[in-house]
Order: sequence, then C-alpha cells, then structure tokens
Amino acid sequence: MNTKDMGYSDKTAKKAVIMILVMALVTAILQGNRFTAVVSGIPKQPQITILFLIGLFSIVYLAFCIKNKKMDTEKSVLWIVWSGMLMRIFYVLFYDIKTLQNDGGFYTGYGTPDINNGHIGYIEYIYKFHHLPSMDPYEYFGYYHPPLHHIIEAIWVSVQRFLHVYEDLAFENLQIPTLIYSGLCMVVMLKILEEAGAEKKYIPLGMILFAYHPRMMVLAGSVNNDILALLLLLTTIWRVLVWIRSKTYKNIILIALSLGCGMITKLNTAICAFSIAVVFLMALIRAFKNGNLLLRRNILLQYVVFGVICIPIGLSYIVRNLVLFSEKPGIPSPALIPNESVMYTGTYSVWSIIGIPSIADLHIEFPFHPISAEAMHNTWAIMFQTGLFAEAYPAGMGDSLVSVAQIAYVSSIIAAIITTVVFIYDYASRMIREAGKIKYSLPHPTDEELAKGVYKTDTVVNHLERTVFLLLTYIFMLISFSLFVFKYPYTCSSDFRYMTAGLVFTSLGFIIAVRKMNKGFWRFIRLLLVTAMAACLVGSLVVFMFWEI
Repeated sequence: MNTKDMGYSDKTAKKAVIMILVMALVTAILQGNRFTAVVSGIPKQPQITILFLIGLFSIVYLAFCIKNKKMDTEKSVLWIVWSGMLMRIFYVLFYDIKTLQNDGGFYTGYGTPDINNGHIGYIEYIYKFHHLPSMDPYEYFGYYHPPLHHIIEAIWVSVQRFLHVYEDLAFENLQIPTLIYSGLCMVVMLKILEEAGAEKKYIPLGMILFAYHPRMMVLAGSVNNDILALLLLLTTIWRVLVWIRSKTYKNIILIALSLGCGMITKLNTAICAFSIAVVFLMALIRAFKNGNLLLRRNILLQYVVFGVICIPIGLSYIVRNLVLFSEKPGIPSPALIPNESVMYTGTYSVWSIIGIPSIADLHIEFPFHPISAEAMHNTWAIMFQTGLFAEAYPAGMGDSLVSVAQIAYVSSIIAAIITTVVFIYDYASRMIREAGKIKYSLPHPTDEELAKGVYKTDTVVNHLERTVFLLLTYIFMLISFSLFVFKYPYTCSSDFRYMTAGLVFTSLGFIIAVRKMNKGFWRFIRLLLVTAMAACLVGSLVVFMFWEI
C-alpha cells in the first residue's frame, strides 16, 4: 500500500467513524420517541417494512453503481457504511432488548436490592452497586464473563440516568454501544482489507458481508459482550497486519492493548494468540539469523513490552476469580448438567457433530435452529442456521417467508464453501511461493530507525508473514471452534456468534474469487458465488422484514 492509498484510507475511515457516531446518537434520541421505537409500544410491522425496503433499495443502488462504475472507492465505502448502519438502526429501533438475545437476562431497577442473572443482570449489578460482583461470579449465570463490556454499559446507563432518562429507556438504550461496535466493525474491516493487500476497487466487495450480514445486524441489537469482543478481535488482526508492515513500539503496544482488552471482554478473543505467536517467532528467528545486536535487542524488547501490557490486562479477571473465589476460567458447572438440558450433544458421535452434514442433516425444509439436540446436533448446520436467523425457531412462519429463508440458507452454504476453499487454497499456495522467494539478507535499519524501534524487513518477508498470519488465524479458528463444541457439548456452542470473525476470511475469499475466476468454467463458479452471496444477504433481510419475532 503506497502513501497515497494510506492517506485515502485514513480520511475515509475518519469520515465513516464520524458517520457511525452521529447515526448512533440519532438512534438514541429516536429510541425515546413514541413514533419511532418499539419500547413505546407502537405497532412495528409497517415501520419495519418501509424502513427495510429503504435499506434494500440502498443495497441494490450500491450494487448498480459499483457495477457501472458510477462511484469511486471512497464514496462506495461511505455508502456501504451508511446503508449498513441504516439496517442496524432499523433493527435496534424495532426489536427490543428481549428479542433474539443470548443469555440476556433481565433487570428489576435501581431501587431494589435484587440481583439478576444474565448479561442485563450483570450490567445492572455494576450500575446499581458501583463495583464488580463481591460474591463468587460463578454463582450467577453470566457473571463469569470478563467485565469490560458490562462496565461500559453500566457507565452508559448511569450517564443516561444523570440526564434524567427514565430507567426502562436507559436499559433499552443498552443497544446503542453495541450498535456503535457493530458499525465500527465495518471500518476495521476496511483497514484489514487494505493491510491484506486488497486492490482498491475490490474493497467495497470485501466490506459487503460486514455491512449486510444478518448476524451483524442482530449483534448490533444485542446486550451481551459478543460484538465488543468481535470488534477487539478484528482490531487485533488489523494491528498485527500493520506491525508486520512496520515493526514499531507503537504498533506492538496497540496489538497488546487490543488483545488484552479483548480478553477482558470475552476470553475467546485470544483465539488469534497462536497465529500471533507464530509471526512473532518468525520475526525473532530472522532477527537472530541476520540482524545485528541492536536489531535483536529491539525485537526482544518489543516482545517484552507486549507481554508486560497484554498479560496483566488480559488475565486480570481470571486472576481475580482465582485469588478471591478459587474459580478457574470457563462456564460454571451448574449450567452444564447434561440431564437437565435438551441441548446436550454428548451422547452423539464425533462425525455426526462435526462431520460433513447430509442433505437430511441440513433440514432445508425449515432452516431454523430447533435448540433440541435430538432434532439437530450437526455443528455446521446449526452454524449456518444461527448465522442467518440466530437461535430462533418460528414454528408459525408462513410458507412464502419460509421459502425465502430456504433460498437464503442454501445460498449461504454455497457462498461459504466456495469462499472458504478459495481463501485456503489461494493463501496456502501463496505461502509456498513466498517462502521460496525469501532472501535472508534483510536491509539494515538506519541508526535513526533503530532508535525509534523500527525493525525493517523487505517486501517478500512482509508478504510471507502476512500470509502465514491470516491463513493460520482462520485455520486455528476453525479447529478451536470444533474443539469448543466438544468441550461444551450443547447445541448453543455451535452458534455462529462464536465464528463471526470468520467473515473476515470469507470476505477475502470472495475478493479473490471475483478477481481471479474470470476464464472458462471458473467464470461460472464466480457467477454462482456472486448470485449465492446476493441471495443470502437479500433473502435473510427480507425474512427479518416480515418476521414477527
């Protein structure tokens, strides 16, 4: 990426961030308006239909402009962010904090001494008592989570109460920070695409999934810590890619902060720690093999700085619970009693859980998650269903809408398979090619660069580190997800929310396919992929438009 592109990127990102914050502020105001928010008790279906149609028009118009080259990259990116935020805002305004939540719980109000379960109860506890749980957090479901998200939400509720916002509305507005987080994911994805080497004209295509994927919309209206954890994980990926390009103390500190803060939001943010360690090791080996003593000292000191910042932050809540309550990290045992849960999958074979599902296993006839393990226990089928429609089973849905859901469901599977295969094949072959080109005669940094902590490498080295990092992050994410469903053998463990970061690699695979599959049979595959992607996104949004959740 040249200096000119980086300037464009920074300006576009700043404009997008300002747009997101302003739209979120407007949403907070609209939440209190009896004509524009479900919390006031208005009939929501007419408004949802009209506003989602506006959102769908935005998507179609954007596709037309991109295809006919009527927008430059910056305008396309800003249009995507605007329309993506529009879809999220519609969801936040017309679906309350009880809709499609995971372990949401409830609140009883400031004037009561009650302690409630779930993420809302956890937030209320901090808001009400102004401190972290003084009792064993494993005694109340949801409190075992690291507290960063819940602290931020509790402060947000307190600020609203200071401004005399009534309590019900203040808690309904728990969706405003998560709306902002979901919007910022689009901006961070923009930066990831650029650092990953995506051509400027393909960047809008790479942002489409994070803008319009239904699960990003649902996460925007969530009250749990999933979306902040996702944002910090994406930020960690972005900052590692920047560090690979420019190995400075500033960049290593930003990696440490994003990963550490991610771990005190939700521990699975550490999912990229393995691939980070591999890249760190690659850089260290080259420093010792080719660098002078000053260069070796700089890279070692950077790792020390990383550890000093990241480890205390990331492990702080774990250490607190170990010291005060002798509790190890994980899900509390009272929530894991097999005989009391219809979601328990421990009695089924390994293949039936993580093996390739048959057509019958996919349950295309009604593509919604039935919760019960007896009805469905294949991880990949559940992942696709919850990715589009969360953990919901609308038994009374009409046949026409079910047909649209079926099309979106099958299309999402086709798109995911093609993009995953393309990404892994392209990056694996790229890694082999780049490894063969490595020259172990790195340019020596100047004294001024070394004083600033710069560890200079050539382009081939940077490309190899970048390729290894992205490929290993995705592969390890898939492996970790597969192991997770056995460690916690319940259908809810297969929820797409644990794999939402996989959209990064799906997006990269989508760009590669569109860019490279332009001859013969591969043009048909590209057409199939583009059609499937469009049917998946538009179809799922149509379902939400008319779905009486």
